Amino acid sequence: MSLLLVTTSWLGAHLFKTAPTFMYGFVLFMCAISYYLLQNAILDTHEEHSLIKQLFGRDLKAKISITSYLLSALLAFVAPIASYVLLFCITLLWIIPDTRIEKI
Repeated sequence: MSLLLVTTSWLGAHLFKTAPTFMYGFVLFMCAISYYLLQNAILDTHEEHSLIKQLFGRDLKAKISITSYLLSALLAFVAPIASYVLLFCITLLWIIPDTRIEKI
C-alpha cells in the first residue's frame, strides 16, 4: 500500500507522462488483485450454500475493476489521458454503494 503513495506523488509531479501513469495503474491493479484474493480467501471459510457466499461469490465489480486497472496501465503507453479517464470511471464504479451487504 505504501507504493500507492509513492506513485500518486510521482504522478502528481509528472502529469500525462507514460511511466508514472503506467506505474500508478499497475499499483492499483495489484491492489485490486490483493483485494480479490483476500475476499476469496474469506469466502472459502464459509459453507458452500451460505448467504454470504451466494451474494459475494461472483463479484462482478471486482473483476471489472481488475480488468480495467490492467487496461488503464497498458493504455498509459498509448494515451495517458485515456488511462486517466478509465481510472476515473473505476472510481465512479466504487462510489456507488454495494447493496449486497444489506441483505445479510
